Amino acid sequence: MSMCISSSREANVELAVDVFKAQNPALIISLKNFLTVLPNSLCIEEVLTAAIYGLSESDPDTCSWILNNFCYLEPELDLLKVARNLAQIKLQNQGLIIGQDFWFESSGRLHINEQENTDIMLNISTSDRLLLEKILQICN
Repeated sequence: MSMCISSSREANVELAVDVFKAQNPALIISLKNFLTVLPNSLCIEEVLTAAIYGLSESDPDTCSWILNNFCYLEPELDLLKVARNLAQIKLQNQGLIIGQDFWFESSGRLHINEQENTDIMLNISTSDRLLLEKILQICN
């Protein structure tokens, strides 16, 4: 359930997606300034996170750009945390079991069972593979 229930939430997420697609740091800064009208920092984090999750499905290239340029989203968003969660979702969607097929160290470093890693990289879409590789770089 959303921490920040608002009629404008979806509009804010759509705006964030459009801004991220432009891949323009100045626009991202303007977006973050605009989002300060939201009730609190958790609402800003929720909007930015929802936009990144949406892009991971619809536009992996833009999502990869965001992951490469995470500094523009700090301090409002802990992109390492988002990357870990996104990796977990992608891996579990492939049928992997956390704690058995993959796990995170306390430092955030991601480990994938070697056989599972090979199977995943052969069986997922090119865009998901590239995105997962980017997430692995960030988490490691």
